Amino acid sequence: MIKAKKKFGQNFLIDNQIIKSILDEIKFSERNKYLEIGPGMGALTSELQKKTKKLDLVEIDPDMINVLRTKLNSNTQLFEGDVLGFSDEFFEKYNVVLGNLPYYIATEIIFRFVPIKNVDTLYFMLQKEVADRLVAKIGTKENSILTNLLGFNFRTEKCFDIKPESFDPAPKVTSSFIKLTRHKDYENEITYVDFKRIIKESFKFKRKNLKNNLKNILNLNDFENLEILPTKRAEDLSIEDFIKITKYLISNA
Repeated sequence: MIKAKKKFGQNFLIDNQIIKSILDEIKFSERNKYLEIGPGMGALTSELQKKTKKLDLVEIDPDMINVLRTKLNSNTQLFEGDVLGFSDEFFEKYNVVLGNLPYYIATEIIFRFVPIKNVDTLYFMLQKEVADRLVAKIGTKENSILTNLLGFNFRTEKCFDIKPESFDPAPKVTSSFIKLTRHKDYENEITYVDFKRIIKESFKFKRKNLKNNLKNILNLNDFENLEILPTKRAEDLSIEDFIKITKYLISNA
């Protein structure tokens, strides 16, 4: 019997009701090409194949690959390897990416798709704590670097939580199923690179206010010009506020 491997962060989805709920969330279209990351034993894969003829898979575990090959139809192509090792050119073939992400590299995998403009929708299962940061509201402690960097490129939505017993082996934490939809709201405002720099500086010390975190680039007069209170923390600001700061610094450079 094949068992989940800790080194790959494997927790196989075994709850048929959750699989149905996932399928209900995905808006299948004939124009889309789908990529599933880490399909494992293929519980979700088997159902995805019933919904689309344009499905490919990436799996790192040789044992899982042997299992998957017995379940794939002629339309589904299987690629072996670490998803973080594939090129931009490889990912540009897909519009929708989904999967049950290993918790320890979930955010790294998500950010891998930020520059892949053809990928317009992401559906992922990941740790609830991370999902809560993705969808965090302004003024909450969950509002973070992650919230804002992804929010610059994607609309984030938590669809539902998933109890540990829905997986084998059961993780020690609750999971969530999330949807990320790419938008272009800010692409004509500033570059992602400039925005990222300001976000990292603003959240440098989580419990310090903006006056302290941005003391090397903004003075009290600058805050007054921006109409942003220097006593606020980064978590109290919106993406639009950070864009305003970034544009201000660029124009006054």
